[in-house]
Amino acid sequence: MRNRPARAAFALSWGVGVWLALTAPLVAQTATRPSETDLLHNAAVYMERFSAAFVSVVAEERYLQVATGRAAVTGSGRGAAPVISGAQRRELVSDFLLIKLPDEDRWAPLRDVFEVDGRPVREREERLLRLLTKPADSAVMMAQAIVAESARYNIGELERTINMPLLAMGFLDARQQGRFTFKVEKEDPAVRPGAWAVSYREKDKPTVVTTPDGRSLFASGTLWIVPTGEIVRTEIAFLDAGLRALVSTTFAFDERFGVEVPKEMEEIYTLRRSEVKGKATYGRFRKFGVTSSEVIPLPDVK
Repeated sequence: MRNRPARAAFALSWGVGVWLALTAPLVAQTATRPSETDLLHNAAVYMERFSAAFVSVVAEERYLQVATGRAAVTGSGRGAAPVISGAQRRELVSDFLLIKLPDEDRWAPLRDVFEVDGRPVREREERLLRLLTKPADSAVMMAQAIVAESARYNIGELERTINMPLLAMGFLDARQQGRFTFKVEKEDPAVRPGAWAVSYREKDKPTVVTTPDGRSLFASGTLWIVPTGEIVRTEIAFLDAGLRALVSTTFAFDERFGVEVPKEMEEIYTLRRSEVKGKATYGRFRKFGVTSSEVIPLPDVK
C-alpha cells in the first residue's frame, strides 16, 4: 500500500457565532492591575464599537505564504499537487471585510482573493457590490462560497480557513465569552504601553473551529487588551494530531474609524513533514466605493 501524505484541515464553523454584542460607557484607563471582570466587560463594549465602525469597510490585504518540506502540497482537493522538495511561494492580494449575518446582530470575517502571484483572478469591484447589496440570506451564502473559493489559493499541506486576522478578537464578544476561560496574566508594554496579556482557553462544544469530519478543535492563546477595552494584539493556537497552528494579529489605531484596525497577521503551521509560514499586511481601509491611491508593500516572510 502506498503511503500518501496526510492532509489536515481547519475550518471556521459558520454555525457558531463569531461576533459582537453589548453597549456601555468606557471607563478611564488606570495604572493599576485591572480586574478580569472589568477588563472583559470593557473588551465586550469595545467589540460593539469596533463592529459599528466597520460597517461596509473594506481593507486591502497583501499576503505572502511560503511552504517548505518534503511533503509540501500546493492547492487543495482534486487540484492538489505534491511537491517533493524545496519551497513553494504564493502571493495573494485580497479584499478583507466583515459581513453581517442575518439571524442576529453578528458579523463574520471574509477574504475575497482578486490577485494570485501577480495575475488577476476576478473582477474586483463588481463582486463586492453584489455581496454588499444582496439580501442578507443570499449574501451569507455567497460569502461562504467566496471563503471556500479563496481558501483554495492557500499553499501547503494544510487546508484552512482559520487564517483570519479578526478571528480571535471575536471571542471577546459578550455572547461568546462564556465559551472560554480567561486569566489576566501580566502587563506587557513590549506589545503596547498599558496592554495586559489575557490567556484564554475554549471549553464548550461546538467549537468555533472544526475539522472537515466534524471533530472539535479547542482554541487557546493570548489576547492583549488595554484597560479601556481596546484589543491591540491577538494570538490563537490549535493542536491536532501531527499539527500545531498559530495565528497572531497586531493592531494599530486608525483615526478615521476611531478603533484599532488590523495591521499585520502572521501564521505558522508545523506538520510532521512540512511547514507553512505566512504574513499579511493590511491597508487602504475604506468605506465601500471610496478609492485610494495608497500602495501597500508585500510583506517579507522569514
